[in-house]
Amino acid sequence: MEGRILNDAFIYHTNHSQSFRSSIPQTADPADPSYLIEVDSAEAAKLAKHIKRYKLRSKFDVRLLDEGEWEAWSLWTPPTDRWTPHAIPPDPSAAPTQKYIGCEDTRAPRLGKRIVVQGGSAPEALGKLEETSLDAYTVRRMLYGVPEGQAELLPEVALPLESNIDLMGGIDFQKGCYVGQELTIRTHHTGVVRKRILPVNIYPVGDSVPLALAYDPATKIRDLPPPGTIIVRVGKKGRNIGKWLGGVGNIGLALCRLEVMVEHKDNDKSTPNDVSEEFALEWSDGEVRIKAFVPSWHPQASTLR
Repeated sequence: MEGRILNDAFIYHTNHSQSFRSSIPQTADPADPSYLIEVDSAEAAKLAKHIKRYKLRSKFDVRLLDEGEWEAWSLWTPPTDRWTPHAIPPDPSAAPTQKYIGCEDTRAPRLGKRIVVQGGSAPEALGKLEETSLDAYTVRRMLYGVPEGQAELLPEVALPLESNIDLMGGIDFQKGCYVGQELTIRTHHTGVVRKRILPVNIYPVGDSVPLALAYDPATKIRDLPPPGTIIVRVGKKGRNIGKWLGGVGNIGLALCRLEVMVEHKDNDKSTPNDVSEEFALEWSDGEVRIKAFVPSWHPQASTLR
């Protein structure tokens, strides 16, 4: 569909990686430009088919990697520490001796680096860091308000600006001639984005509204709401004001209507927004309250609270 997200992906230049060059089929010239696309595994085959559809007479090959052939890692250090650069070449012309490929994860400040290595191995820099769980990475990412994967960025449904793709550096507003460009550019220049994916806290009915975004393993949430659960105003009728996307424990991500779920400020004057108002997620097996927060790194953080 025009203007909708198809895939959430990282694209890596791979010519500098000796390991990756050696894995290229013998029919390909290792000196030719090559790239690895990291994408949600559930959508990988569909994306490969989509790329081949538009190949036409262009001379390039597309190969779907086997599961476990290459693995993605996220590496970060506490924000108080000085980051030691990995041995990722600063430009594609660097000597092709690296064992892995990767890039700075610029979706939000201090996310660290994204590293891709051959299956069964680990980044050399991991020896200086503590290995942790996927849940720990997910919690950290959600606290920054960064959606990832097709469960949070629904294919052919999610809009780029509502999904913060513009804030995460995923849109080139100078590029022309792509499907959905007109809608995306017009929304960007009018500055009217009514909904955004935001980090949220969920909490039991009857608990006090959280004042700050925080992950608390002690918060007792019996079951998480199913993805797609609608956000409603407590004790009020009207249209839905958001949608739950997913979470871990008491934190998660939700698509939120900004004018309702966060307080707007205009010329130091707050809009008439009842900050004590509560919002809920209700489904067949349960109910929880939900509170949205605007990450400090969002450009709108000074006008949204």
